Amino acid sequence: MKISIGDKVRFLNEVGGGKVTRIEGNLVFVEDEDGFDVPVPFNEAVVVEKAEVETEIKIGQQNHSSIANNIEDEEIDDDTTEDVLEDETHDDSDPQIFLAFITTATVIDVKSKITAFLVNDSNYFCSYTISELNETGLATPLHHGTINPNTKLTLDEKEIELFDTEWIIQMILFKKDKAFIRIAPISTSVTINQSRFFKRNSFEANDFFYQSAHLISLVKNELEKSVESLTIEETEKIIVEKEVVVPQKSGIKRADTKDLLEIDLHIHELLEDIRGLSNTEMIKIQLDKFNSVMEANKKNKGKKVVFIHGVGNGTLKNEIRTQLEKKYKGIYYLDASFKEYGYGATMVVM
Repeated sequence: MKISIGDKVRFLNEVGGGKVTRIEGNLVFVEDEDGFDVPVPFNEAVVVEKAEVETEIKIGQQNHSSIANNIEDEEIDDDTTEDVLEDETHDDSDPQIFLAFITTATVIDVKSKITAFLVNDSNYFCSYTISELNETGLATPLHHGTINPNTKLTLDEKEIELFDTEWIIQMILFKKDKAFIRIAPISTSVTINQSRFFKRNSFEANDFFYQSAHLISLVKNELEKSVESLTIEETEKIIVEKEVVVPQKSGIKRADTKDLLEIDLHIHELLEDIRGLSNTEMIKIQLDKFNSVMEANKKNKGKKVVFIHGVGNGTLKNEIRTQLEKKYKGIYYLDASFKEYGYGATMVVM
């Protein structure tokens, strides 16, 4: 029997049971008599009483995000009068919406099951259409509906070897009964193939699921748009510039101390293999590293962190400084020593 949120179930292979509070991939979370959520596989739970009404349920915050669990019906009633909880930490000018992929397999192979989700980590309602690009060049509709702010829903579940496709995703973001920052309609494509799930660190800890997930951002900021608009010739020119303009360093890596930390953000320092990564994906990895170091050290008052970003066309440097102004207000920064790093590093004083 199909298991839904709100159903009462009993455990098949052990004593106990309770009410289903959420469903993630192949796991059912059951609230027991002590109020604890117990995760069990689908095939180890048996429905003893169906829920009268299936409703969308929001789960507690994980880090900064309040994300609802999966819903059975992708179509959400636009006439609902339910109060929508907004996350005050969100920047409405920079909404975050993702495709997310999770698996419960401990060892990943082509037969492992992957579950795809749409994650709306923003204060906007999102009307979406997801289509598959077929061999004729036409788009075959797969999913459509409206997802509430700060929620997620399940799209597909199938074996990795069956994920070899290109999805066309169109979205319109809006709010109800209040003024909001206008976000232009979004139309993007995502290539999904097996190799995506076998790369090192494909599945990582995140704010939306208890298990590791592979996230693909669907809303591109101005930096990502400008990077993706680069022609092949422009990209090759940037690579050449990065190889030619080398910071004048002593050749000896500075030893990290209590008061000074040196972080090299060159992509080859962060990853052993960058084959198959786009410019946007590489910059995201570099910025993720920057932000993780900032979060880990921002309470260490007086500590100096040198971020080595290189020269190139200045894209990474500009984005780092934009984030410093936007996310880390009040933290002082300046160009690092020209003698040691040329124009290729920024020093942050916590």
